[in-house]
Amino acid sequence: MPTRPSEPVLAWFRKALKSRGLNTAALAKRVGEKRGTVRNVLAGQEPLTVDQLMGWTQALELSLEELVGIDEGSLPEPVERPPTPDDAPILVDPYGIQAEQAFRLAFGLGCDFTFVADTAQLGESGVPPAVLARFAERLVLRLDAAYHRHNQPRFDAHGVTLVLSFDALYTCTLPWAAIQQVILDLVPPAPTAPQPEEPVDEPGGRPVLRLVT
Repeated sequence: MPTRPSEPVLAWFRKALKSRGLNTAALAKRVGEKRGTVRNVLAGQEPLTVDQLMGWTQALELSLEELVGIDEGSLPEPVERPPTPDDAPILVDPYGIQAEQAFRLAFGLGCDFTFVADTAQLGESGVPPAVLARFAERLVLRLDAAYHRHNQPRFDAHGVTLVLSFDALYTCTLPWAAIQQVILDLVPPAPTAPQPEEPVDEPGGRPVLRLVT
């Protein structure tokens, strides 16, 4: 299939998001659109509208003049924010600690997720004592993808360090051993039309349908 005319513009937006440390959820929140719509447009599954072009450009503080006449070989490079030590790619290791891989996947996909932790192992985590007292057995927290960059996740062999909001902002280190469940809220893909079955001619010329298993 030929490349869609809007693909260079979509590539420009994807680069801009990456350079700013944002995900599709953060962009959707800024422009007031559904997350699934933003994700599907950036993936080339839905058309990019003029309203989206104007709104996204403004939300990401891009110059509309830079987008005029761009093509695959002349995409302008977005202005990048200063790199930080936590800018390493978020990858999944099938042989690593499962709780760590689940967190990396959730942050890498940029989706909302909920995790459950054993409260008994969080005494030194930095989570406020009042919160631990309220969740005496299991601490259940939900992280909104639109604020993932504010969580500032940092991973090490012991656990994950996150900036969490309770009555104020707290830097908390949760040991991997305490994490019992990680539940991802996935955005459904754009609907696709079912492909009709093609008729197959019999030797005698009469069309029949072939059962595919």
